[in-house]
Amino acid sequence: MSAMLLLSAGANATVWIVTANPDATFTPAYLLIYQGDSVKFVNAGGLHNVHADDNRFICSLNCSTNNAPSTAAWEATVRFDRLGSFGYYCEAHGDLNSGMRGLVEVIDRVFVDGFEGYP
Repeated sequence: MSAMLLLSAGANATVWIVTANPDATFTPAYLLIYQGDSVKFVNAGGLHNVHADDNRFICSLNCSTNNAPSTAAWEATVRFDRLGSFGYYCEAHGDLNSGMRGLVEVIDRVFVDGFEGYP
């Protein structure tokens, strides 16, 4: 997993970075995180936004009024409190099925923290 860890905040919550690239890709395109973690989407160049498949968020300059694809160097942070798989895409270069897409998978931390496995 090539995601860059930005910082740890609070009780084990982490902020991960996903970059919208000039070549119409997200890096990383797949991210496995824990419930309560956040993803900071960053535009590194090009006309981009980030639109959740379920419309839970649509972000660019912000996640409310200025969310259309933009060439500005925008950043938007989304917290993931629900378990599951959450697809997203750039409206300028992708859609629900193809193109510039990514996936955030959210798992429950309780099944990971302190697990040592069996000898």
